[in-house]
Amino acid sequence: MGDIYAAPEADLENVNPAERLGGNIEDALKGEIRISIRASLGEAWRAVKGFKLQCHIAFLLYFVISIVINMLSIPLIIVVTQTGADATVASLISYLVQIVATMITLPMFFGIHIMGIRHLADKPVSSAMIFQFFNRIPRLLLTYVLMSLLILIGFMLLVLPGIYLSVAYMYAMPLVVEKNMPAWRALETSRRVISKNWFKFFGILLLVMLINLLAIFTLGIAYIWTIPWSILTMSLIHIKLFGAEAQTLAD
Repeated sequence: MGDIYAAPEADLENVNPAERLGGNIEDALKGEIRISIRASLGEAWRAVKGFKLQCHIAFLLYFVISIVINMLSIPLIIVVTQTGADATVASLISYLVQIVATMITLPMFFGIHIMGIRHLADKPVSSAMIFQFFNRIPRLLLTYVLMSLLILIGFMLLVLPGIYLSVAYMYAMPLVVEKNMPAWRALETSRRVISKNWFKFFGILLLVMLINLLAIFTLGIAYIWTIPWSILTMSLIHIKLFGAEAQTLAD
């Protein structure tokens, strides 16, 4: 195992390593850190108060920017079509816009995950934090592509490997954002750590999805609580299994 799974050095100056929070990857890889479905959901629920507003503002910004970027493909396709280009060129332009949208929105989405980590650590949280991780775009995009390919191959191999990898890789991109890990290291770290708690983590994911599904029947009102609860649940597990680095918690 060596140092490949060791936490990276802080990117910021004058950050006290002692301020690091939660578990550590080496213990998690040994199976010495266990998560509880009930405790994880319960602790996250108790932390929802004080997080809702910033969480929803961040999600609103994320969705608005995602929609605007994707809508840019419409006038481009219209212009290209009117110049006599065939449908293949129009589809290529739409695909390129999707790639750009993914590159921009990935660090924003996982910035909300970091907000959850900071809130659980009683650190100040701002919705503007979703704009702080654009420097992670190259690694995030590479991680996204590798993860998608591996999961696709897994589903082609009798489905079950694809289900396993879909769950096991859940923290690969959060690790790129929070610990600035290289793509393959993040994928393998997430897979090996989550594998030690795979069934419990899968159970948590199912419950989170069920809770948000049931929120539909409240005309969406329950999303005021269920969305922050879901984010905090995932952030809490991140802290317990991988720890939160001092630079993540720095003021």
